[in-house]
Amino acid sequence: MMNLKETIKVAKQRKWLIFWLTIFGAVLFFDLLVIQLPKYKANSSILVVQKQVEGQDIYSISKSAQYICQVLKEGIYSDSFFDKVIESSYQIETSDFPEKLKERRKEWQKNIEVKIVRDLGLIEINVFYSDKEKTENLSMAVTNVLKDDHSFYHGSGENVKLKILNTPLVSEKPVSINLWLGTFFGALLGFCSSLFWIFRKRIIKENSFLDRNNFSI
Repeated sequence: MMNLKETIKVAKQRKWLIFWLTIFGAVLFFDLLVIQLPKYKANSSILVVQKQVEGQDIYSISKSAQYICQVLKEGIYSDSFFDKVIESSYQIETSDFPEKLKERRKEWQKNIEVKIVRDLGLIEINVFYSDKEKTENLSMAVTNVLKDDHSFYHGSGENVKLKILNTPLVSEKPVSINLWLGTFFGALLGFCSSLFWIFRKRIIKENSFLDRNNFSI
């Protein structure tokens, strides 16, 4: 195996390859982030309230609420929930999303972010879309469909009620993309790729040697 001194020596000999692959990774990720369509963000929050059963302790109620929140989160990402949003009165159309089912599911999960506030039975929903008005309509549709049809997903009937704590609030401007973080990640990926490319033959050789030794043992 190569020691640190040998590794640094080889890296110095191929420094320009490392340099240019690092730059390439940074530029590539920067370009990919820049060409993304800016999106507005709408935030809302919903409280899950359960009917307390006699003798039920606070811990059990908290765990139950957390479970229901998780079920509702998965429900929001489902095809049936998407169909309910389309059927709502908030002017959300199927044409706003890709036609193919696989691509539509991917886009839906990208546009809808669901966060669960642990132990509080609170669901925060962030909706992203390129049009400001459509962002608000989509957020309203998601929030109200969840409030009205939540029992379809958890099956607890009247024992669970949802209350809208914060109605959807849309950002005044499109949410900013962290270009610096993305560029840094691209540079890091390019740097690691260059090191792998330089030492790939030695890595493969050493792995083969270890495999032979293990086999002989």
